[in-house]
Amino acid sequence: DHHQDKTTTTPSSFSFFKMLAGATDFDKLKELCTLNHKEQVIWFLNAFWHKHADEAELLWKYQHKFAELDLQNHEAGHDLDELNAHRFLEFFNETMTVRQMRDTLRATGAIGDKFKNVPITHYLIYRYSADWKYLVNASQGDNKAEIEQAQRMLEAVQAAYKESEAKAQAAAAALREAQAREAEAKAREAAAVAAVAEAKLREEESHAAKAELEVALAEVQKQEDAYNNKKADLERKSEEGGVVSRNK
Repeated sequence: DHHQDKTTTTPSSFSFFKMLAGATDFDKLKELCTLNHKEQVIWFLNAFWHKHADEAELLWKYQHKFAELDLQNHEAGHDLDELNAHRFLEFFNETMTVRQMRDTLRATGAIGDKFKNVPITHYLIYRYSADWKYLVNASQGDNKAEIEQAQRMLEAVQAAYKESEAKAQAAAAALREAQAREAEAKAREAAAVAAVAEAKLREEESHAAKAELEVALAEVQKQEDAYNNKKADLERKSEEGGVVSRNK
């Protein structure tokens, strides 16, 4: 017996219910939409395995995005508010709006007039033009092999997705580190260039100061020579004057 109680659901296993509670198909669809995102996807896959088995990976991506956008309940939630439903549609490049999707579902009798949030089942019915009455009455517990195959496939896809996400994060971290090292190397190179330029400037300033000092020393020497020459000249004239006066 593959029937399990809802409360025993764990992240690594799925609960399957042979029948949905409800007197009418409409009520059964409402009941289906109270299951969490993952259980709704599993129910849909089991019902339409013969049609959409090759879509299992894409359905997992839909479920993963629903859980990500369900900011309050995440994996445990069962629907999205209208704003995040729009984000979901935009992420998968869907051109229709939530209102258009509701109008289509309402036309098939799947939902009534008052419907605020969007469960993933509504999107899947719309996306695959699925017969919702067949969906809510589809056998869930009789085909053990199909159920286990769907579960294995989803778990494999989930593991692959997590692995690729981890690799992407590691690559992004490595890129950031390489960019930081490159920036640091460039900063050091710029500092070295600045230091060389400053050294050259100091050297030029030193040469200029030396030249200026040499000019000043030459000027002092010139003035000193002029003074000495003048002094010698005066002394000579003084001596010559004394000789003349003695000879008179």
